[in-house]
Amino acid sequence: MSMADGRVNSNQTILRQSTNSSSGRIFSFSSVDKDQLEPAPIRQDWVIDGSPVAMCKILARHHLGWGDAAHWSCTAGKFHWYYGWDETVMFLEGEVFITDDNGNVYHGRPGVSLHFPKGTGAIWEVPTYIRKLAFNQKPVPWYLHYPHAVIERMQQVLNKLIG
Repeated sequence: MSMADGRVNSNQTILRQSTNSSSGRIFSFSSVDKDQLEPAPIRQDWVIDGSPVAMCKILARHHLGWGDAAHWSCTAGKFHWYYGWDETVMFLEGEVFITDDNGNVYHGRPGVSLHFPKGTGAIWEVPTYIRKLAFNQKPVPWYLHYPHAVIERMQQVLNKLIG
């Protein structure tokens, strides 16, 4: 089965990447390939213990900058992490112990998903290695929720009237 410029195998794993936005493609696609990860150093003042080496590849980005999807990995170490926007992760490989600001510990391992709200912080302790997919989004300000709901309702009414 083929898809635009990429091929998809029976497990729906994307095998090639396309970034040609001028081709008229509607969807962007990318692969989750460890060989494509690029250095993404953790701020030195966030490192508590060890010498963690982080790598990252942005897989997709919202055209207005409201969010992105990233493939990220890190070697052994302990460090602070602060969230400047909402982040939901799905761990793919390895393990991590994450302690929130209230002292709760979460065990990240393959198949586990966690959500980190904007403005929170955590301590990450990576025993050996961790790899994840991260879906980052800027939260919509509260004052935009109501107008958005009104516009959506008006569209629904118009669609019923026009058909």
